[in-house]
Amino acid sequence: MKRNSFFLTLCFVLNAAMCFAQETYAIEPAELEITFSTKEYAFWDTYTFRCGKNVSQYFSISELQHQKMLADDDPALFILWDKRLADYDEPDPAKRLPASTGNLDEIYRNLEQGKFTTYSTVMGTHYLITEDISIPDWTIYEDSTLTVLGMECKKATTNFRGRYWEVWYTEDIPISQGPWKLCGLPGMILKANCPKFMLIEAISIKNKNLDPVTFYNYLNYKYAPIDRMEYLKKVHKPGIYPTGGNHRTIEIDDEK
Repeated sequence: MKRNSFFLTLCFVLNAAMCFAQETYAIEPAELEITFSTKEYAFWDTYTFRCGKNVSQYFSISELQHQKMLADDDPALFILWDKRLADYDEPDPAKRLPASTGNLDEIYRNLEQGKFTTYSTVMGTHYLITEDISIPDWTIYEDSTLTVLGMECKKATTNFRGRYWEVWYTEDIPISQGPWKLCGLPGMILKANCPKFMLIEAISIKNKNLDPVTFYNYLNYKYAPIDRMEYLKKVHKPGIYPTGGNHRTIEIDDEK
């Protein structure tokens, strides 16, 4: 019995040691911030893309606000949150508040290291996925243009991580990045469409009075490192969700 107890204790200690918890902290000054409207099926949300010299981040604004509310534990905020939930059903679309798309991963891109770091939560378990930055194979259409926020954008298409994407990028912002993990074009991606799944479009751009690129962890979650392919196997495993639902990941296969 003592041997079994010791074994269980050892497993608990090893599991805790493999998890990492970090407090919220500033990474570096930001040079650019873009707010994206994201629509997925009947859901929509707003996301922030924020980048500095070496690191960029992409996260759900509503999820960040929710975590901060829980961390502050202010009763007044909970009252406001209840009203927010009620406003999800507002019949007037113009007054309806964002209803999360369910893709709440926080993504950090480290250009110096050439790495993506994704913080994801599935059924109460918090995962940390580190992977090499992968550049999609793009086809560029120089003669197909679109204007987004007053800037001329060129069209490009790709099949990436199991989905077909049409995007529009602008060379007016000479940054080879974009929302989510889309990148590798001669300018910033301001619009991305995955037909019948997701539409992402920039709705505001700022380059002054910016918050720094920041690692957010208001609730002090402990993240367990996991390989990306193992993570996809877990989240797509049949029966993992008690209600029969599923975790809607943007990437759906194991290609680069």
